[in-house]
Amino acid sequence: IGHTGAVTELLLFESPHGNYVLSSSLDGAVKVWDASNGTLTCSESHGEGVVSMALSHDLKGNPLLLLGLVSGSIMIRSVLQTANAPAFCPLLKLSQKYSCGHDGPVRSIRSGPSSTFYSGGEDGKVNVWQLTGDFGI
Repeated sequence: IGHTGAVTELLLFESPHGNYVLSSSLDGAVKVWDASNGTLTCSESHGEGVVSMALSHDLKGNPLLLLGLVSGSIMIRSVLQTANAPAFCPLLKLSQKYSCGHDGPVRSIRSGPSSTFYSGGEDGKVNVWQLTGDFGI
């Protein structure tokens, strides 16, 4: 029921429906656990190891999950708040293919003010990102 690879990050997600712990792993999965009883409520694979993870918000205040991946890419997913548990919807992937992202794993990712976030990579770079689009959430 747990991860099959090393756990890389834990986050607490508080919602009107309850509190949840999100875990990421080098096995590529992000899992959602009910914080009150430890029950696994959701598990999603991302196709490659997840090294870092943070919660942020879009311009409308909707929650976003930021994932730093082994490849150097950053995946942005909307967090859908359902009555059962949070679920995720893919929004955007930033990668070296498009001249952004990192050369190597994204070791740290943090939310900032006004829809900004920061990423630090194994490549020695620190990037500042600004979310400016309407994702239609």
